[in-house]
Amino acid sequence: MHKVICEEPRHGGGREKFARRANLPDELLPKFEGLRRSHRERKWFGEHLSPLRRWLRSQVGRAWNQVYSEACAVIKPDSNVRNHIKFHLLQFVQRQTFLRDGCIWCFTTGWGGNALPVNEAASHWSPFYVHPRTGLLCEEALRPRPRWRDHEAEQRAKTQRWLSETALQRKLNGIWFQCAMENFPPHFARGDEPTRFDLAERRLIGPGQAQKIYGKGVFCIAKRQISRRELRKCGLVNSPQQSG
Repeated sequence: MHKVICEEPRHGGGREKFARRANLPDELLPKFEGLRRSHRERKWFGEHLSPLRRWLRSQVGRAWNQVYSEACAVIKPDSNVRNHIKFHLLQFVQRQTFLRDGCIWCFTTGWGGNALPVNEAASHWSPFYVHPRTGLLCEEALRPRPRWRDHEAEQRAKTQRWLSETALQRKLNGIWFQCAMENFPPHFARGDEPTRFDLAERRLIGPGQAQKIYGKGVFCIAKRQISRRELRKCGLVNSPQQSG
């Protein structure tokens, strides 16, 4: 297991002497210093923890003591690599659990360590816990990760309808317009202006702004208001305008 998880050599370090202090005068050097203090660019493990997480998921429903015993039989503490894997194994499982008001709680670790319900303490990093009564390994159902662009996609779905790659129906200030669209060039030449004037936005926009507005790298080159007949045909309705 440790060969699969740590199949790459350690990263970092190298021959480069970053922040080298060999040529400093004695009065600028510390009088007492640990052996590791002067080595700022240290190495770290190149690890793949997904196989370990999948193995734990396949053991859900079994007694945690048996699962941990089987893991220790393979991950023996005879090297730093195996100790490192065992450290992550224990990180993935909330073991200090107890019952409170009919719910399962656990003691979290870290700087803000305190007692929390398992459904709040569980994360994509450590979704497993040991049941306080049965001692079985369990997995908490996680909430889906928030998608930060969902609200932009929902807003586009309400105000935009694509007819083709170059034709778009868009609602602007409560009025539906037919827009002719054009793609941004895939590459910009040196000295070329990366922005284009968008008639619907009435301003210059770049490919990144177009991605947020339209969901793709395009800009509006022409627009016209949709007639009432076309609105009825397409099932569109303009918003009522407030009289000033």
